[in-house]
Amino acid sequence: ALRAMAKGGKFAAKQNEEKSAHAVNGAAASAVGKTLSTLIIAIRNTVDSGLKTISDALATVTQEDKSLDSTIPADSTASGQ
Repeated sequence: ALRAMAKGGKFAAKQNEEKSAHAVNGAAASAVGKTLSTLIIAIRNTVDSGLKTISDALATVTQEDKSLDSTIPADSTASGQ
């Protein structure tokens, strides 16, 4: 997508041909749009995967806390040990 751009930040097109400039601009814009869409999907999938890992870890910790609470007598929790 970035190769469609030439020096000076302008798209590469034939000189003095308006149709050529529109075609190149359209193709470059399409390529940039597709590239950004792909990056957004990749980022979203990575974030979702990370959040799932965190959620699984929190679920494990919560279950461990519940099982720990049920095994400790009430007297020992009140005294701090």
